[in-house]
Amino acid sequence: MNKHNRQTRIAHLLRSNRIENQEQLLGRLAKIGVAATQASVSRDLKDLVVVKVGGIYQLPQIAPGQSPLLDKLTAEYAGDHLVVFRTSPGHASMLAAHIDRHRVAGIIGTIAGDDTIFVAVRSAKDQASVVKQVMSLVATRVGEG
Repeated sequence: MNKHNRQTRIAHLLRSNRIENQEQLLGRLAKIGVAATQASVSRDLKDLVVVKVGGIYQLPQIAPGQSPLLDKLTAEYAGDHLVVFRTSPGHASMLAAHIDRHRVAGIIGTIAGDDTIFVAVRSAKDQASVVKQVMSLVATRVGEG
C-alpha cells in the first residue's frame, strides 16, 4: 500500500474512532489489513498535521483546498522578536505544527495555546516577512501539510 492510501486510511480511522496513541492506531490499521511500522505511522501523523486534543488524536478541521482560518487569522508584532498570531479557538496548535513543518525563514520557534501562537523571530526585520509567509501557508491548504 502506498503512502497516500495509508494516510487516507489513517485519516478515516481518526475521524471514526477515539485513538489515543500510535500503538492503538497500528492495531486498528492491522485489523483493516494495512501493514505499517511505528516509524511510518509517526511520519504519517506529522504529514496529516494531527494533534492531540484531550489525549485523543485529531485531524485539522479544515477541508483540503479550503482555509477558513485565513478569515480569522490576525498577526501583531510584540517587540522586535515576537509575532503573535490569533486564530479561531482550537486551531492554534495545528497551525503552529504546520508553521514548524514548513520551516518558515526567520522563525526561531513557536509556542501555541488554544487560539494564540507566539512566534519568535530572529530580528525585527524578519517580522513582516514571517507574517507574509504564514498568511501564505494558511491561504494554501493548511490541512494538506
